[in-house]
Amino acid sequence: MAFSIGNSFCRLCQVDEKQLVEELLLCSKGLSAKGLYLPKNAIHSARLPTSNEVWMIPGRHADQAQTSCIKVDLKTAPSNQIFDKQTINEILLHAKIYDLRPDVNSICHTKNPYTIYATLNGPLEKVHGEAALILGDIPIIDYSCFSENHEFYASEKQLEALARTSIGEPLRPIRIIILKGNSVLGLGACIHEARAFLEILEEWSMFMVFAGIHGGPHHLLTLEQLRSLGARYARSIKFGGRQNLRSSVK
Repeated sequence: MAFSIGNSFCRLCQVDEKQLVEELLLCSKGLSAKGLYLPKNAIHSARLPTSNEVWMIPGRHADQAQTSCIKVDLKTAPSNQIFDKQTINEILLHAKIYDLRPDVNSICHTKNPYTIYATLNGPLEKVHGEAALILGDIPIIDYSCFSENHEFYASEKQLEALARTSIGEPLRPIRIIILKGNSVLGLGACIHEARAFLEILEEWSMFMVFAGIHGGPHHLLTLEQLRSLGARYARSIKFGGRQNLRSSVK
């Protein structure tokens, strides 16, 4: 199985652990400022590439700011720390995803209001070409299978099954997992990538919500249109959108 999300090394957050922690805190604050806050008992997490030690921000009540990070060794039981059962389940889920996805170095777990509403009845329709191309396949998981009275209770087998939804097709790694009616997991090669995926998803969902107000989307992108957009997008990234100057100069 081959995985590829984005850059394998980020100079903004993966030089050392001090920088990693600072960027993780900034990411959490930035997401909260956009209304994408940490659900209670959830976590944002990040690691240096291939490390078994993960820095995390545990979820609190919405009115409490996240001001510190906690370091957790994925090889040891998180129960050694002072966590409640729901947070331990969340840590174990992150640990399993990191184990299955060596390309993932950051996982952000947020409440995305537009996304939660827009995906209650199924996947997002293809109305946002850039978002559809970047995010690819997005599994929507029935969260009720893992919860009891809106608290996250999952067995070892359920956590393993949930983590395996992040694998996806060969060469098409999953970037987003939606827990239906509850929250969203963004998976990135670095903190900034995980955050970007969540923000792109919320923009796509906002399009769908506003389209619904006006009777639904009037123009859905076809597979051919997406392929054309994808080709142009790839060329713009590789060549900066530049054309052959010689052919345009007479």
